[in-house]
Amino acid sequence: MSSTSKTRHFRLVRHGESTYNVSGRLNGDPRVAAPLTPMGRAQVAIVAAQFANIPFDFAGHTGFPRTIETLEILLGGRSLPTEVFPELGDVRLGIFEGGPLSDYRDWRAEHRPTDAPPGGESRVEVLARYVDGFERLAGVDAFEALVVMHDVPIRFLANALVGADPLDGPVTRVKNAEVLLVDEHQLGSALRRMRERLVV
Repeated sequence: MSSTSKTRHFRLVRHGESTYNVSGRLNGDPRVAAPLTPMGRAQVAIVAAQFANIPFDFAGHTGFPRTIETLEILLGGRSLPTEVFPELGDVRLGIFEGGPLSDYRDWRAEHRPTDAPPGGESRVEVLARYVDGFERLAGVDAFEALVVMHDVPIRFLANALVGADPLDGPVTRVKNAEVLLVDEHQLGSALRRMRERLVV
C-alpha cells in the first residue's frame, strides 16, 4: 500500500436473488448449484449501473457460484485483481442443507449459539470464520474494494458496526443485492466487536 492519507473503502454486496431464495430453501454448500434468477440478475444490474464510475481496484467473492455470477455482472467486463474468500461463505448447515429455512430457524431458536446442527457449524463457529475472512479482507492492497458475499456475514458485520451483538443485533436481514459501504476504520471497529463476542 502506498503511503497516503486516502481512506480505503469496502463495498460489500449480497448476491442477487437465487433459485433457492425463491423456493425458501437453504444452501450452505458451494458445490450445490443455486444460480441467480432473472430477477436476481436484474437486481444486480441496477447496482452495477450505480457502480459504473467507482474506480474499483480489487474484487472478491466467496466460493459460491451465485457470488461469482453477481460479481461478473457488477464488474461489467472490468478486469481487476480478484480473490476468493471461502471464510465469508454461507453457513454450513449439515442436516438442514437444501431444506426449508423455517426448519433451521425453529431449531436455532431452541439451541445456544455454540450448538451446531449435525454435520454443520454453530453460529459462534461461523462468527469466528467471518472474523478470519474480514481480517484478511482488511489487509488487501486496495483503496476501493468490491466483495460479493451472503446475508449472514454482512448482517453480523452490520450489527457489530453499531456496537450490538453480531449474532442477534437489530439488523436481521440483508436484502438481495443490498450494499453495505464501510471504510477501513469502521471495518476495524466492527472486527474488534466481533472478536469480543467470541470470548463472551
